[in-house]
Amino acid sequence: MQDSNATGGMDETTGARRPGGLRAKLAALPGLLPKGRATLGQLLKGLGDHQTALVLAVFSLPAIIPTPGIPAGMIFGTALAILSLQMVAGSPEFALPGRLSRVGVPRNLVLGMASGGARTLERIDGWLKPRWPGLADAGALRPLGLVVFLMGVLIALPIPFGNVLPGLSVLMIALGLAERDGMAVGAGLLLAVLSVLFSAAMIAGGWYLIQSWLAG
Repeated sequence: MQDSNATGGMDETTGARRPGGLRAKLAALPGLLPKGRATLGQLLKGLGDHQTALVLAVFSLPAIIPTPGIPAGMIFGTALAILSLQMVAGSPEFALPGRLSRVGVPRNLVLGMASGGARTLERIDGWLKPRWPGLADAGALRPLGLVVFLMGVLIALPIPFGNVLPGLSVLMIALGLAERDGMAVGAGLLLAVLSVLFSAAMIAGGWYLIQSWLAG
């Protein structure tokens, strides 16, 4: 997979240098997929298998946007974990295993990702700018892949209210990579720490309640 921080010129992670270009990509997403139910494999192909930031952003959105009717956290969290390992390995392109790539994605979820993602980017448009390059250049992709892997695992776990923080973490990392904004990546890393603490607290609290119920 390529990254604009290494190649220069047009941003290979998003197809544009500014969030407006990423918003346009998201808005065009429904038109890149079949009219009915698409699959994860078709979604990944429509995004472009080498566009790192765009892929991470889109696959993190279902963790943030309510998606009734399908186990979006488990599906997209698992996909993020697999894709992040390919980041760590420095694979030239993204790919999903056959069974996961055939998982269906409802049309209303695609529309929700397109509209919800565009609204989110519009709100933070003026904040993103190139800075703190050490956190957002090509050399950061592999260590960031490890963080995305952990966030993908947390998204996939059935932790009550446990999807949003790790989803936001991956989204901020994706936007930071797209815009060469190390501060945005740093915000994503901070959210990752908070995600781990929140998930650990929820698991510990659940275990305590189970132990109390069994003891009572």
